[in-house]
Amino acid sequence: MHSVSISASASASASAIASGGARSKAAAGRRPSEIRFCGLRGDALACGSLRASHAAAATSRAVLRAASANGAAGSGDRFDYDLVIIGAGVGGHGAALHAVEEGLKTAIIEGDVVGGTCVNRGCVPSKALLAVSGRMRELHDEHHMKSLGLQVSSTGYDRQAVADHANNLASKIRSNLTNSMKAMGVDILTGFGKIVGKQRVRYGKVGFPEKEITAKNIIIATGSVPFVPKGIEIDGKTVFTSDHALKLESVPDWIAIVGSGYIGLEFSDVYTALGSEVTFVEALDQLMPGFDPEIAKLAQRVLINTRKIDYHTGVFASKITPAKDGKPVLIELIDAKTKEHKETLEVNYILNIFLFLYAGVTIAVLLATSLLGYNTCTL
Repeated sequence: MHSVSISASASASASAIASGGARSKAAAGRRPSEIRFCGLRGDALACGSLRASHAAAATSRAVLRAASANGAAGSGDRFDYDLVIIGAGVGGHGAALHAVEEGLKTAIIEGDVVGGTCVNRGCVPSKALLAVSGRMRELHDEHHMKSLGLQVSSTGYDRQAVADHANNLASKIRSNLTNSMKAMGVDILTGFGKIVGKQRVRYGKVGFPEKEITAKNIIIATGSVPFVPKGIEIDGKTVFTSDHALKLESVPDWIAIVGSGYIGLEFSDVYTALGSEVTFVEALDQLMPGFDPEIAKLAQRVLINTRKIDYHTGVFASKITPAKDGKPVLIELIDAKTKEHKETLEVNYILNIFLFLYAGVTIAVLLATSLLGYNTCTL
C-alpha cells in the first residue's frame, strides 16, 4: 500500500511518498540534539530546535514514522537507502536529520545549494535586509537619537556592503546545515533528482552522466519558485522577481511592486528605508488581502501611510515591458473585473512577486509532476 502526502509552507512546499520500509540495521549515530551550530543571532542552537521550527518537516516525520512501523526487519538489503529526499531546503534538512535519528540510512539530493529558498533566496537574506532597514530608520529618527543623548549628523549606506551582509549570513547558515547533515551521516548527492520508477531515483548534473539509486521511501521537498504570469517580461535588471531583489544589485529612485502580501511589504520596507519611492499594484480591492483585517489595518497605518508609498488596487498588471533604449519600465494596468485598460505606469524598476504567495502550493506540485517524473512512474 503506497501513500502520498503533500504539505506546504509560505516559501516552500513538500510532498512525501511512503512506499513502505523498515529501520536500517545501522546505528542511528549521534542524535540531532548533539549537533550544535549558530543561529541568526549567533546563538548556539541544536539541530532538533531548527527541525521543530519548520512546519514543512512535520508531514515528513509522520511519513517516516509510518514507514518505520510498517516495514519488515532486514528488508533494507534490497535498497541502496531506506530514505532518499529530493530537495535540501529546510524541509528536506529537517526530514533527513529525523530519519537518521530513527535509524534510517538516508541520502538527500540537491540540484542547487543546500538551504533552498528559505536560506538562500527567502527568509534569511530578506530578514538580514530588514535588519539593515530597521537600523536606517532608527538613525534617521532624530527625536529618538536625541532622547538617547546621541547626535547623528548624517546617515548613509554602502549598497554592496549591505548586499554582502545578507549573502554572508545565508552562506554561514548554509554551511551549518551542510555540516550538520554530514555529521549525522547523511549522504549529500549533488544533481537534479528524478523519480524514474517505483522506488528508483535518478540524479545528476546537466551535461554529466546520471546515476540511479533505489530507496524504500522517497520524500519530495522541492519547494516553490516565483511564478511569472503571462505578459510580464523578466530581464533581471529592471523587471525582476524576489530572487533577484535579494541580491540588491541596485536601489532605484522609484520601484513598483506587483503584489502586496507580506513579501511585498518586506521589500517596500527595505527599499523605502534606503531611499526609494514605492508603488504597489494589487489585483484585489485592498492591500494585504490575505491578512487578518485588524493586522492589515495596523500595517497600513504603520508600514504604508507613513512612508513614500502609493498604490493601485483592483487592477492587474497585464503587460510589463523592461526598460530599454532610454525608455522606462512600462506597466499596463487593466481593471481586475472588467479587464478594460485603465492606465499605463512608467517607473524605473519593477519587482514582480505576483502570485508568489498564493500559488506556492500549485507551483511546487507542478515542479514535482513535470520535473520529477510523477507522470512516468507508479507510486
